[in-house]
Amino acid sequence: MNSATASDAARLDLSFVRRAGRTVIDRRMFAWPFVLTRSFHVDPDRPDCLSVIVQTASGAVHGEDNLVQRLMLGPGTAVCLTNQGATSVHRADPTACAVETVKLDVASCASLEYLPEPRIMFPDSALSQAVELDCATDAYALIFDAFTMHDASGEGRYFRRLESTFCLRRSGGEPLLVERTRICRPDRSLFRGYAAFGSAFMVLPPGHDLPVLHGKLTAALERIRGLYGAASASPARAGIGIRLAALELRYIRQAFEAVREIYHQALPSSLTDFPLRTLSSMASF
Repeated sequence: MNSATASDAARLDLSFVRRAGRTVIDRRMFAWPFVLTRSFHVDPDRPDCLSVIVQTASGAVHGEDNLVQRLMLGPGTAVCLTNQGATSVHRADPTACAVETVKLDVASCASLEYLPEPRIMFPDSALSQAVELDCATDAYALIFDAFTMHDASGEGRYFRRLESTFCLRRSGGEPLLVERTRICRPDRSLFRGYAAFGSAFMVLPPGHDLPVLHGKLTAALERIRGLYGAASASPARAGIGIRLAALELRYIRQAFEAVREIYHQALPSSLTDFPLRTLSSMASF
């Protein structure tokens, strides 16, 4: 059991709104170890999209960390969030486990790219993470998650425990998708020679041709050497899930780049040019 209590949780709490045709932050709250500096509008193809880089002063996840993040995207906003680099997860005491909870709320006609860098699991580390995504029916989201292992001693030791949960809801309803991974005290045979693993969830409104997107994703993943990947439609036709295993972490990164490009192709121009009259009508409710 993790000894940290709810009051001990380190929090990052951000809210985004659309103003003058661009996405801006209207609530910015963070505590140690989170650090947030200036955000940018850098995508020439999506000038309304705000790029945010979350940093941590510690630069790692430690044995009894309890990390909580919340992102709330208002109507018509577009956000791309990542962090400063791959994050090391260090050794935990036998009775401890680091916990990370991420809550994402994406409102109507908004688009979120939640793209954290991979986790590097050190020997005897333990991490339990959960991502809860509540996405409006006409909103878009792309969620990445990945990890690899590293033993500085070269002895081939592995982490002690890794748990990961992804939950998808639409507009506060019942879960459409709950995916869980749980690995405890793995040995070499479990990974079958693969050294890095990842997943991606592409959440799309109804009306998209999922078989066409599936074909594009499959073709893109097949072109990456050293990678085993598979894509499948999510329950209730909410989008597409992708699972990845690779000989090296760089192949996971290449796969994520390909998935992100296909996600951008799926975004309609009307999302980028979200009409102000629609926002006005929403504000009247």
